[in-house]
Amino acid sequence: MHSRDQVQLAALLATHAPVQIRAMKQISSKGLEQYWINSKARLDRWGRLLKEHSEVIKEAGAHRLNGHWDAIRPVLEEILISDVLTRVWTSLCIAFDRIHQSESAEATVRSVFIGHLEARNRALNLMVYGRGLDADLAVKLNRLRRRTERWTDMLLGYVAIATDVKNMGFDNDRVQEFTRDIREQARDGSHSAGWPLLLSSALDAFRTSTIDVPAHPHLNQQITSAIMACFGPELFDSTGVIRPLWELRISNYADDTQTMVEELLSLESPGEEVPIHLGPQGPPPRF
Repeated sequence: MHSRDQVQLAALLATHAPVQIRAMKQISSKGLEQYWINSKARLDRWGRLLKEHSEVIKEAGAHRLNGHWDAIRPVLEEILISDVLTRVWTSLCIAFDRIHQSESAEATVRSVFIGHLEARNRALNLMVYGRGLDADLAVKLNRLRRRTERWTDMLLGYVAIATDVKNMGFDNDRVQEFTRDIREQARDGSHSAGWPLLLSSALDAFRTSTIDVPAHPHLNQQITSAIMACFGPELFDSTGVIRPLWELRISNYADDTQTMVEELLSLESPGEEVPIHLGPQGPPPRF
């Protein structure tokens, strides 16, 4: 999964989850755990790759610098783009804990958020002071940075209707401006009609400004899957998710089924080996 696909999930969560989190009794602890594990793994890889790149460009010959920057570009783009989902998801989890007066989610997501802040700062510092960054690539990365910041503030404008998101965006005044516009749309009845357009815009905005090679497609998918697992099917079934997210929903069903089977088998006597008869039809089909 490309990190730009995660912007679509961020848009879906920002526009629909603030209402659902009020009705939810809890956020899946397993989903939060998997989010933390996979996010930390991605943060560790980012840190290692940024450090290696920083050391390499100090000693590399001038004719090799463009190649090194091309190699690190997917990582820089991934750090910038995935920040959108990180901030929206963190805001929603904080909102959930405050609404329900619990401490089930905020500590976990804040830990990842702080790590993402550090990675983003290192990436930006490398873009500014790193040796040999081509001017054309520098302009493209800076435009991507500005685009992710604006999209983050816009999506947080939706979340801000339900809860305080101060310090989660890049420009608090801009977040509040978006919030006022969104409230006006809701009064006019055009809020729901604009959802398909928002989803399409989220995809187009980042497809044209990034390369097609993702840095960590598997971890991006695992992180997205973990976030989706924290919600019930109502959120996704009622909105009509786009194909990559739908495939993750199917994957979640399969994983949940496998977990249920393992839990049922664990109830048997630990010293007794339980035979499983599949019958003439073979194993049941997986979703």
